[in-house]
Amino acid sequence: MLNDLKIKKLKPTDKVYRVADHSGLCLEIRPAGSKFWRYRYRFHGTAKMLTIGQYPEISLAYARSKTMEYREQLAKGVDPVAFQKDEKQAVMQAHIDTFEAVAQEYLETKKNLKSKEWVEARIRYLNKDIYPAIKQKPIKDVDSLDVKDILDNTIARISKRGLYTGEVKATLVRQIIGEVMRYAIVTKRITNDPTYALRRYIQRPDVEHAKPIDTADRPYIMHRINNYYGFESVKNALRVLIYSMLRSIEIRRGEKQYIDFDEKTWTIPVASKKELQEGKRNMKKNRVHIVPLSDQALEIIKMQFELYPQSKYIFPGDDSFSMIGKTTLNTAFKNMGFPHITMHDFRATASTDLHEANFNSDWIELQLAHVKGDKTRASYDHAKWLSDRRVMMQTWANMVDAWSDKADPDILEKDNLFRSKKDSIV
Repeated sequence: MLNDLKIKKLKPTDKVYRVADHSGLCLEIRPAGSKFWRYRYRFHGTAKMLTIGQYPEISLAYARSKTMEYREQLAKGVDPVAFQKDEKQAVMQAHIDTFEAVAQEYLETKKNLKSKEWVEARIRYLNKDIYPAIKQKPIKDVDSLDVKDILDNTIARISKRGLYTGEVKATLVRQIIGEVMRYAIVTKRITNDPTYALRRYIQRPDVEHAKPIDTADRPYIMHRINNYYGFESVKNALRVLIYSMLRSIEIRRGEKQYIDFDEKTWTIPVASKKELQEGKRNMKKNRVHIVPLSDQALEIIKMQFELYPQSKYIFPGDDSFSMIGKTTLNTAFKNMGFPHITMHDFRATASTDLHEANFNSDWIELQLAHVKGDKTRASYDHAKWLSDRRVMMQTWANMVDAWSDKADPDILEKDNLFRSKKDSIV
């Protein structure tokens, strides 16, 4: 058996020679003087040999421990040479399969199946919250603690801005990481999803439901929309959203082809198969919905047709062709001095006021595209009570216009003064 003293006394010759230790381990001395640990064995009757490493970088004790590992592999019917190649390949593959590389591959598979907004949202949160922590980390080494730290940092980043507490966005970040991890499982890079252990880690805040708009705000809403500095299409979209009781997503995605000026209706169609695959729905329940239009709403829509003749959208964005941005309408209201009002609040306001005006509850619910759970799809008649709802919608539009009658002249004067100052700046 060898020891360090014996090894140091081994001198090179003009030919390679080997000195045995035990259990198949030997030290190979080469003419240049270098010494390498080698393991000799037989596998299925064939003589084989593999290199463990160079002495003294690889010590005698380590070489013996590796020899025992190889003997255990042989006892289990595993060829140590093949196992060593697999180990090297796994190390090389780990450097290739970083979290970023797998995430990019995953997004590439989705770019033609998902909407542009869906893809952009994932790129945004990958860059902001996920990549700074695990971008170059082998995906097999990403664990639940890594994910937890990312979620904590996401909540802290968003909460620091003072607008939101961050739980909702952190939940989305966990979802994005989980999507990449499950793709890695399917493509045989990993065997488990570390986000699963954190599925209940984030306590989402209570949902703030839509509420009727305060009577103190109502007299100044249309005045401030009329005097808003924003894009004309945005101002008109806000007006029609209020008059029509539609959701902001239905306003944003509304296309001219679904307006019938003769019948004075706007039809919200069922989403196509492609749109459903992309996560797009024109309505929450994804059913056809016919909206009778008041004279006020119809006049504004006619104006939009004249202003943007080349756009397929009723209310295009600032390039006159694409949709209005997802947050544009709510942002506009914040800029007008109504940060506490959301687009959904107008639907709650219409529902409350029309009920108080003794309109049939079924008409109101149908106009809001609400269908009770005990009603089947077959019983949902999108054209039901159309003439009654037409009267109701005209009454609602007149009620909205009447809000301005209660405006305080002093407040209106201040609004106009603010407007004139902005004009001078522009």
